[in-house]
Amino acid sequence: MLKKRAAIVFLALVVSLVPAGLMTGCDRLVKEDEPPQTEAPTETETQPPQTESETVTEPETELQTNVAYTSQDRSIRITLPDSTWTVQQDVDEMRVFSSGNAAMISIVHAANASEMKNISVAKSEDELKESQTKQYPGANAFEITEFEKYASPTLNTYEYVVKYNATSMWAYSVTYGILAADQAYVVTGTVLDDNKALLDVVQSSVESFTVLRSSVFNVIPGKGTAASESQSQSGGDAASEMAALTDYGSSATLYASDEVRIRQQPSTEAAILGMLSRGNAVTVTGETPQWFKVSVNGNTGYVSKAFLVSNPVQTETQSDGTVSEETKVDAEMNSYTDYGTSYNYYTTTDLNVRAEPGTESAVVTSLGGGVAVTVVGETANWFKVSVNGATGYVSKSYISSTNTYTGTEQTDQTDQTGQTGSSGDGSGGGTGQENTNVGPVSGTILSAGNDTITIQGDDGNIYSINYTDASVATNNGLQDGLYISAMIDYSNTLPNGDLYATSVNGY
Repeated sequence: MLKKRAAIVFLALVVSLVPAGLMTGCDRLVKEDEPPQTEAPTETETQPPQTESETVTEPETELQTNVAYTSQDRSIRITLPDSTWTVQQDVDEMRVFSSGNAAMISIVHAANASEMKNISVAKSEDELKESQTKQYPGANAFEITEFEKYASPTLNTYEYVVKYNATSMWAYSVTYGILAADQAYVVTGTVLDDNKALLDVVQSSVESFTVLRSSVFNVIPGKGTAASESQSQSGGDAASEMAALTDYGSSATLYASDEVRIRQQPSTEAAILGMLSRGNAVTVTGETPQWFKVSVNGNTGYVSKAFLVSNPVQTETQSDGTVSEETKVDAEMNSYTDYGTSYNYYTTTDLNVRAEPGTESAVVTSLGGGVAVTVVGETANWFKVSVNGATGYVSKSYISSTNTYTGTEQTDQTDQTGQTGSSGDGSGGGTGQENTNVGPVSGTILSAGNDTITIQGDDGNIYSINYTDASVATNNGLQDGLYISAMIDYSNTLPNGDLYATSVNGY
């Protein structure tokens, strides 16, 4: 068995020296000295029958190297070292590949926060050393030869290599973990014998792992990806991108997350074929490491991966001119701040806890007045809370740092909106709490002046807001059509009825 494995490894190393440009498939092999094909004969010409001696013998199948493998559900891709590798299992939660008894690669997908509790990825070299020591306590039982960590605002990656000196299971292991907030992929390669050459090709295969058609894993830190098209690829990299092109063999629909150019080649210096606006759907037929290959009106082009996502993207306004609920939730989530700790607050009336910071989001649970809640973060208008082991969002308008509930508060709403209006009397405009002096109001700007904006509130009312002394945070100033949320000090309502804003955020 060892001789057989050694032969497989030796063959893999020899073939790795063969130029990658060789075309696979017996009927596609062409000799360099083969004469050029002559013009095809006309229908009136007859071809002499081929004699037995002229029959072409099919050559034996060549061993292929760098075999790109895409999963059955087309969710992931990995480049296997050579064609001796076979697929042992291909389901989303676990994929396994092996090359006889010489080496193995596994891919584990934790699809939610619960499943992530079952994965094990060392977050530091010290943590890795501690866990390995517990398993292999002998002196010089193992050696950590590599450890790398990369981070982005949404993903962390960890890659490490361990050499084992005192175990009969394997000689090397390579671990590559890609962790998001609520899901993760862990790719592990193991090599049975002390074969550094085989380790190198297994490690290259592990590092080639890519998640396809995913807005979460589009830009993986440590892979040289960039946050914008202008930072993506220089013109000189178009050839290397094309060399790594994978055609899906089918098509998928993705959506532009922002305005982005369609290029003739996968390079920011290539000719521009057209533009996609935010929310536009596009047909994707393949990908390179940094670009999606797209088909638009019968033409083929390339779009930076940083600007295409798997879920439909709502534009700022809907056909009826109102802001969609999804846009409101996105705006809230973009303003989210995680406290890193927790605080105890109290409900001031009955209210719903929702799965997302939006009034149309699913109700997780309901709370009565005067109930203590654990607050772990906040958006512009909502607190993120932990209740009985579950997390959700509650409107800031109905949460207080002290328990002021007396059991007499009444509300005519079965579902709190999370948006506070004003009737001009300083009461907070329909919150059911006359002692509320500060609260949020959100809506779409109908007109913007130097000191005042008029908005169509999410509750259907029209509000005039003075922002003379407010902190304003927007990308392009306050303008008509912009969706905003403002924090209002109702105790300072101006004599003309304008609301007094302490802060205004635009989305």
